[in-house]
Amino acid sequence: MTRRVTRPTLTLLMILALLPPLAGAGPLAQETPSATPGAAPPPEAPAAPAFVLSLQDAVKTALENNLDIVVRAYDPLRSEAQVIVAESIFDPLLNGTATSSSTQRPSPTAFVSSSKTHDFIASFIDPLQTGGKYQIDLEAFDSTAQSAVIGNTTEFDTSWRVSITQPLLRNFGPKASKTFIVEARNTLGISQSLFRSTVIDTLSAAEKAYWDLNFTLINLKTSLAALQLAQDFLDQNRIKVRVGTLAPIEITQAEAQVADREEAVIIAESQVKTAEDGLRRVMNVPKDSPVWSQPLLPSDPLPLVEQSPDMESAVSTALQHRPDLEQARLDLKSKEADLAFRRNQRRWGLNLNGSYGKVGIDIDNYGNSIDDLRRGANKDWQVTMALGIPIGNRQAIASFTDSEYALTQAGKGLETLELAARVQVRDAARAVQTTLKRVKAAQVNVRLQKEKLSAEQKKFENGMSTSFQVLQFQNDLFTAQVRENLAMVDYNKAQVELERVQGTLLEARHVTVPANDSRRTLPYRPRTRVKGAPGGDRQPAEAPSSAGLEGAVPPAGELPNQFVFEGRRLIARWTNTSQGGPSAP
Repeated sequence: MTRRVTRPTLTLLMILALLPPLAGAGPLAQETPSATPGAAPPPEAPAAPAFVLSLQDAVKTALENNLDIVVRAYDPLRSEAQVIVAESIFDPLLNGTATSSSTQRPSPTAFVSSSKTHDFIASFIDPLQTGGKYQIDLEAFDSTAQSAVIGNTTEFDTSWRVSITQPLLRNFGPKASKTFIVEARNTLGISQSLFRSTVIDTLSAAEKAYWDLNFTLINLKTSLAALQLAQDFLDQNRIKVRVGTLAPIEITQAEAQVADREEAVIIAESQVKTAEDGLRRVMNVPKDSPVWSQPLLPSDPLPLVEQSPDMESAVSTALQHRPDLEQARLDLKSKEADLAFRRNQRRWGLNLNGSYGKVGIDIDNYGNSIDDLRRGANKDWQVTMALGIPIGNRQAIASFTDSEYALTQAGKGLETLELAARVQVRDAARAVQTTLKRVKAAQVNVRLQKEKLSAEQKKFENGMSTSFQVLQFQNDLFTAQVRENLAMVDYNKAQVELERVQGTLLEARHVTVPANDSRRTLPYRPRTRVKGAPGGDRQPAEAPSSAGLEGAVPPAGELPNQFVFEGRRLIARWTNTSQGGPSAP
């Protein structure tokens, strides 16, 4: 009885066991085939050839194509125009007027029945830096009158006069008269500093994007190597299972490892594409460029240039070179100049007006009148003192108080920026030191993980270890290699960041901010300094001449050390005349 029950039961169990494979051979399985770990992927369409890109090409293209640089380049030009507008208050003025008039009074009781006059005046007005001005007037006047009493009369007058107007209290002195020039020149300095900051940020972003792409490619290579290692171990386990020296469960563990590594490869490939787009964005590659469909292949590997920055020296350098601190100091100087002006405006108004001249008179012609003028017998002079006392003077006092608040606020803002700069530089310097230690520790860890895996592999081959231990050591090696790659890219980016927060990235990469001469259409240039006024002794940074740069090409492994405007386009150039280097997109 027992045997009759056992045979059908065994037959049913065998049928049930065969159902999944039979179902897998049906139409549904053909529509959605399951991937076997370690199996070769389906063939793909041939990829476009890679675009080999060096670091110098990436930086050059970013500087040439960056729209922020082009936009910011106009700010100093506009500020220059405003400086010239402010300086123009001291430009002399030449005036000339000619007047002719005629009057007729036919009434018999009028003393003068008709008259004709001609008046010609030439004036030269020159503002003074003391706040006043002087004026020279030359005048020629003639009149003809007809009277019923005395008949016809004529008169020819010629004269010259020198007048001067000088405030003695309010608006007196260069501190008051040059205030707006000082503020305009400091605004020009701020515009130049903002342009320099834009160039620094563009250069920093280009370098970091290049190193990020380099890291993702190295990480992809590491993931592919880990996948191959897992596949080799899976093949080894299958052989051992077939010969009966290993349990079938060990294959499952190896297959799971292969599947995990395949996922890591997929993620790494996606990260490469993302990094490529990030670099394309920084370089502002045109939308119709074939570079969008080509993989980017960096030609410069991640370097390991050991650097041990001194924090105090780095902080001192940052306080002198950071663009944001330069802008804050220039704004503070403008506030100082404004406060001095507002202090002056609280004074009473006391003006000195004086004039001195001579007159020549004749009844025949202008020649005799000029002779009389030369003899100087007829003198004309006048001196006037005018005093104005504002009652309450609330507007001037309120403006002065507001300016005091603004100056205090700007000073505290500068202190805040200096503190933030100090912290940023210290963090950046510490990051360079830390990441260098990470690189060295990661390199040692990778070497030890390789040795550990090799030893465990030998133990496994001799039956003294398990698949679990070997796979765990493979994971440890993969993790150590990823950390080494990450430490390398973090170290290079930390070096870039340290130069950026110090404000010395352009000097470190030998990049010179170009002058705007090719874009300047204004025929005048602002004066280099404003003497005698608070905050007016600033010497603007002038870009060195770009002569001799035509046709220069970069030596291998170096960054551009000059970029200039050619017409409407920004072009990066090198001073070295050696030949070579691939072209940028």
